[in-house]
Amino acid sequence: MRTLDIMLEIKHNNNILNQDRRIIYYGHNIMIELNKEIVEEFCDLCDRSHEAWITHKTLFDDNPKVEDLIKDLPFFSRLSIITQEYSLQQFIKLHDPEKQKGYNNLSFKFIIKYGNWSKETLKMLNDLFDKMEETMGRSIKDARNNVLSHNDLNTIINKLTHGKFPLGADIEYINLMHEFINIVHDQYIGGVYIFRDLAKREAENLLERVQIKK
Repeated sequence: MRTLDIMLEIKHNNNILNQDRRIIYYGHNIMIELNKEIVEEFCDLCDRSHEAWITHKTLFDDNPKVEDLIKDLPFFSRLSIITQEYSLQQFIKLHDPEKQKGYNNLSFKFIIKYGNWSKETLKMLNDLFDKMEETMGRSIKDARNNVLSHNDLNTIINKLTHGKFPLGADIEYINLMHEFINIVHDQYIGGVYIFRDLAKREAENLLERVQIKK
């Protein structure tokens, strides 16, 4: 196996030992534990998934004039499909196993497995993950496996629908994800994590500009 000769300084997050340790990367089998840098990247991934979701929600789901918008500008019909599929893809990547074929995935399961959690915190994170799976995760996986990441022939020929979830389930899912992130962020960085609101404001600005030009 080829050694990539990449070494990271990782702070040992332990109340007894407080020293720097070097973690060596051997190919794609990474010996690693959760640290501040990884948590920052994880929170950023969650934030980007939230941005994709809130963009679609603002432009279409929460837009009372969406039917008129699509009728006047058919481009927005295509944009609706694109933003919806993209946001679902970002969510479901966070549900990947912590490792696949020797490669690590920065996902909820990775955070749960490699974090230095107390018994109580570990239970909370696992419970939140299970709720996210039940709320929307399993439905999105079904959509990814048959539509988003693959062109399943049976689905195409028989016009099957995949990925249905109840109205409002996406909002519940976002709240659960935010609760998960806050626990992780508080332990490794400190305090709650606040989602950026730029994407929502930009989507609202776009709708305003479209209305003005009409």
